[in-house]
Amino acid sequence: MTVTTRLRASIDAAMGAVLGLVKTMTRREGLTLNARIEIAWTGGVREAVWGLALSAAPREGAVIALCRVSTGASRRSLIVQDSLPPQDGDLSYHRGYVVTITSRYWNRVIDDLSGRSGETGIAVLHTHPGRGNPVWSADDDNADRELAAFLFGEGFLKGSAPLVSIVVSEDQLRARELRWTRDAGVTMHVVTRYRTLSRSHFEFRRTAEAGPEAYQPPSWADRSVRVFGRDGQRLLAEVHVAFVGTGGVGSITAEDSARMGFGRMSLWDPDVIKTVNINRSGSFTFSDAQRRAGKAETLAAMIGRVALVREVWVWWRKADVRHSDELARLLDADVISLAVDDVRVRNFVNAVAYAHFIPVLDGANVIRSTAEDDVTADAATVEAGGARVSVLVPGGPCLWCSGHITSRKLSLAYRTEAEVAADRARGYVEHLGPEHAPSVMPMNAMTAALVELRLQDLLYGLSKRPVSEVYYDLVGGTLDELPRDRVAGCPHCELAEGLGDAAELPHSDH
Repeated sequence: MTVTTRLRASIDAAMGAVLGLVKTMTRREGLTLNARIEIAWTGGVREAVWGLALSAAPREGAVIALCRVSTGASRRSLIVQDSLPPQDGDLSYHRGYVVTITSRYWNRVIDDLSGRSGETGIAVLHTHPGRGNPVWSADDDNADRELAAFLFGEGFLKGSAPLVSIVVSEDQLRARELRWTRDAGVTMHVVTRYRTLSRSHFEFRRTAEAGPEAYQPPSWADRSVRVFGRDGQRLLAEVHVAFVGTGGVGSITAEDSARMGFGRMSLWDPDVIKTVNINRSGSFTFSDAQRRAGKAETLAAMIGRVALVREVWVWWRKADVRHSDELARLLDADVISLAVDDVRVRNFVNAVAYAHFIPVLDGANVIRSTAEDDVTADAATVEAGGARVSVLVPGGPCLWCSGHITSRKLSLAYRTEAEVAADRARGYVEHLGPEHAPSVMPMNAMTAALVELRLQDLLYGLSKRPVSEVYYDLVGGTLDELPRDRVAGCPHCELAEGLGDAAELPHSDH
């Protein structure tokens, strides 16, 4: 691939607008410039970029898209979206099969960029037709250096904005992030992994440059290997799952995940174990409750004893995940398992899912009983109950779209304990729920199983269906798929999608 970059005559008008954009530096950005780099995109964007470029075969193809950064503690994700497909005259083949991106295409890209925030960068993908690992050519190296020096040197990209160069074959991808400073010039940083997310499949793959997975499933994984093969176990060993909430549902889900073979796990829960937790939680004991052990800490120790991957990486925090200090670690996760009662935490994680391209499986259940507010009752009738698992992924509906979060529910959650007690004292309990929500182990185990089964389906592409929500009716005895659709223009998912570090999140300390 070659590029035409000296475009001053045609882009002077755009330059002033671009130079006027201000980049707001965040504390996290300085943490991970040397961390591992990954690409994140949806299946639709992947097809619009990779798939469209391949359609030029047997010639090379090229497509440009916009991208933003999501900065974790040890991972820098380049979120590719907003494909700008080439139009007639945007690509030149004056060198035969080799593609050249013309000044006309670059003018259009820079014009579009001028109307975006300063955090927005560019992803340039071109193809090497055929199968197998694509290799950077000398032309590619020269073109990338020239492109980075021009875009950053002339101010069209700010120093913190991403510029990523991607080369693909029919089945392999290689990529690098290009950075530039006046002192060091252009430096190239290898992208080691890419995440493709859709409502029916989560795909995590190493790039051609990263090489094959090193993990070898042990002999004690025999029964699991007989289900999904050795590659299936290698996939689990590389996937990082964050568990937000490690109480009843969360503790069971995390233990199941460790026994399945997930190799990287992080846990958040600010609470300690109490005796009333024992009847409905995994792994917790009465001795844990007597010493008021932290839920996350206790669960982390248990995972180390039962994990299928004996070198399992476990990190835990006795903290509210909404605190700004916790965000960088959360952004290292590939998938989030959410199991909390607090709608404020659900609202926060919902925002992270769409802004930072980290899919979430939200598990919840409820039981309505005549004894729920009367612990002295001898007889009780279960009036209703159910367990639900919702999948939150870019392109799909969020918890606001589905009605699981509303302004009313959120405002009530921000009431003080004194306000809640006063409302109860005068008989007002609507939407506040019972003082002590009824819960039993089978319902929590059912919810955790549904979370794991949905995650298994999405990782291995079993059903290949975009199931946004499943619901188990305790009284009716049925398991159903509930139709959930995105609300057009939803500010909590559609309008926040892919904003990355530029997204405004509802932190607890802001």
